[in-house]
Amino acid sequence: MENKEVVTSKKITQQLIIGWFLWGIIFGLFYTIISPFIIHLVKSRVLQIIITIILQGILVFLVWQSSTASTFKKRTINHNELPTVMRNLTIFTIIICIVNAIYNYSTIDNTIDKAINSDFTLQLTESRLSYLYDDDEMAEYQKEKEDMIQKAKKQIYVYWTFLEIGSIAVCLMVLPLEKKQILKYLN
Repeated sequence: MENKEVVTSKKITQQLIIGWFLWGIIFGLFYTIISPFIIHLVKSRVLQIIITIILQGILVFLVWQSSTASTFKKRTINHNELPTVMRNLTIFTIIICIVNAIYNYSTIDNTIDKAINSDFTLQLTESRLSYLYDDDEMAEYQKEKEDMIQKAKKQIYVYWTFLEIGSIAVCLMVLPLEKKQILKYLN
């Protein structure tokens, strides 16, 4: 075994997190390209959620494994530093999951509204309807449309809630595997 620099838990945690971001970009791009194709093959929302969570689990596992391998290539830590590193990685993972959940929930309404407002076919149809129907009928149409939009938003919130719960569980379940991987590199 070659001589590796023995560093502090703080330094190794920083390197693992930097590696997590760098490898996350690489694997994240791949995930962004591949996942829509796989998910659109399945019509059931429940299966889509399960497939998405499995894909996220694979992604998180690969990112952590790659980060660990690259971090421990030239450096290592003492065995007694491992609990501190794992505590730091757990805190980091929880923070990332919370930030991701907040971001996803904060963009749902905006994303749906933008999709509706940028739909040229819908705008064209509604402009034609305004010539065919009186104000009362158009008000009824707008009410029904808004009710459908609210129903769709509720369904998407439920969908995202299950995805976020699954994502958090997967991220936390990968940490024991990460610990096992780190143990391979310790002195």
